[in-house]
Amino acid sequence: MSTAPAASGLDYLDLSYRPDLRVLTVRWLRSVSFPELQAGFRQALDMALACQAAYWLVDVRRRTEIDAIPSTWVAQHLLPEAAAGLAPATLYVAYLLSPVRAEQIVTNPALQAATAQAQAPTQPYRLETFIDEGPAVQWLLSKRQ
Repeated sequence: MSTAPAASGLDYLDLSYRPDLRVLTVRWLRSVSFPELQAGFRQALDMALACQAAYWLVDVRRRTEIDAIPSTWVAQHLLPEAAAGLAPATLYVAYLLSPVRAEQIVTNPALQAATAQAQAPTQPYRLETFIDEGPAVQWLLSKRQ
């Protein structure tokens, strides 16, 4: 059985934009290294800026690596850069997690700190975590300006 290539051109990432919903979907297809994560998120940022997509659904359910360093990079570097590029619109990010990853955020102090930083009210973006796609999309749609 063959699969269609990911829209990103990367075998580990599917990027799509739905203009009717104004939602950019960043769907990780497997675990990735930190350089792969950075390259994938850079492509997502390029697509978001090209489409002026300020509503992101980031699906990390297939990524099994649990490491605070990539999460911290996303919170401290990538998302603030995206928020600045999309201003004056507010960037809203719905992170779709597996139940295991959601539990790790609660029990792993480094991941807990990275998540708290990403959700801090001082950030130039808004981020919420979800384990079900329906509520994640509903949250994004409720934030449309």
